[in-house]
Amino acid sequence: MLDCVVVGAGFAGLSAARELIQRGYDVALVEARGRAGGRVVSTTLSGGEIIDLGGQWIAPSHDRMLELVKNAGLELIGANPGMLTLVQHGEIRDVAQSDSDEDARTPFAVADLGQGLMRLRRLAERAGQDDMWVEANAAWLDQSIDRWIVSNLRTPTGRRDIRAAMKAVFESPLDRISLRKALGKVREGVDMENLIAANGDIGQARVLGGLAQLPERMASELGDRLRYRFVVDAIEQDDDRVVVHPSLGEALEARTAIVALPPWLALRIRVTPPLAGWREDAVRRIGAGNVIKCYVVYDHPWWRDKGLSGQMSADDGAVRVTFDCTDSPDGRGVLMGFFEGGEASMLTKFSRSMRQRIFKDTLVDVFGPQAARPVEYTDIDWGAEEFTRGSHGAHFAPGVWSVTGAELGKPCGRIHFAGAEYAGKFNGYMEGAVRSGAETAQEVVLRLNGTAR
Repeated sequence: MLDCVVVGAGFAGLSAARELIQRGYDVALVEARGRAGGRVVSTTLSGGEIIDLGGQWIAPSHDRMLELVKNAGLELIGANPGMLTLVQHGEIRDVAQSDSDEDARTPFAVADLGQGLMRLRRLAERAGQDDMWVEANAAWLDQSIDRWIVSNLRTPTGRRDIRAAMKAVFESPLDRISLRKALGKVREGVDMENLIAANGDIGQARVLGGLAQLPERMASELGDRLRYRFVVDAIEQDDDRVVVHPSLGEALEARTAIVALPPWLALRIRVTPPLAGWREDAVRRIGAGNVIKCYVVYDHPWWRDKGLSGQMSADDGAVRVTFDCTDSPDGRGVLMGFFEGGEASMLTKFSRSMRQRIFKDTLVDVFGPQAARPVEYTDIDWGAEEFTRGSHGAHFAPGVWSVTGAELGKPCGRIHFAGAEYAGKFNGYMEGAVRSGAETAQEVVLRLNGTAR
């Protein structure tokens, strides 16, 4: 009998399996796909450029991811300097990025900024869905967004960054803009995270040669403990063991199991005896994001000749953010962008050539006629991926996270859960997935040693 079966070879599952194996436990990691990485996958373009079709960005505060990159001897590439292109109410303007040494961010400042943005986004969602809450908090919502920033961000750098993003949205001084109006802008589609990321302000970087090198290397360390094309249909458990049943092949018996899948995918697994009704009800109210990630390639990065970064943030349109993912200034130019939400839901029904045309037309509108001559295009529809069914992360219905979020990550009998959506810190990020996998492995160790609380 195995000590543990880990279901899902994304960063959470790989981290959990590695942690347990390093502690001497007998582990099997099973994966439905024919590769490791989950929502992280890279591919090679016709010119030899390697691009990330899934997870890509690593922030300075993502310590576990940075440690993996360092240990693998991989190189990080930062954002391309140049002018950021903003599209607001149909008006296009270029804004200088700050590259002063005084603007460098500590991990604490980055975390402060991330927490502030998360609070702002959750407030915007609640204000749009709960009229009674809005009415009860009318006076508070009428405070200025500048006052809210002072009250909710602790670091001068974090306050400056979120103010800069707000100033890019509003023409009036921030002390004259109400929190209510700011939340309305966020609901209208102003993506603060992407706006700040596109401006280079949170120091995000990508891995040269593709991020998928990390899960591939982690998987290679596991040898035959990792089994591909193992689609889990059901898990049985009793007081002493779990039995993990695949759709084809022999079942695996173990003392514990870790389900390292997004909540919406974990619902596909039949659990006997059934999990608590409240848990399944809560998970059914957690929806997957809907994203089509797109790349368009040009014979050279012509936007750099104009002093542009290739990074765009828009408040409307089919594509609302782009990034320059060119590896070499002497090579072909690569721009990346997303169809998200409603646009992705609509365009999933269209052909790839039609999505290419829509993406190209957006770039022409923003950057000019040079964008009309791409030499290559590719995309991935994450909502249509059989063993993903959505990305980047989860959308929690009102009240789900605040009421049951912490409970969802707790074990049910001998079944434990890990993943970016269960992480207490960096929830929804690859960093959160790595941390969740390692922390869940430690829970399993306590259980196997008979010391679980």
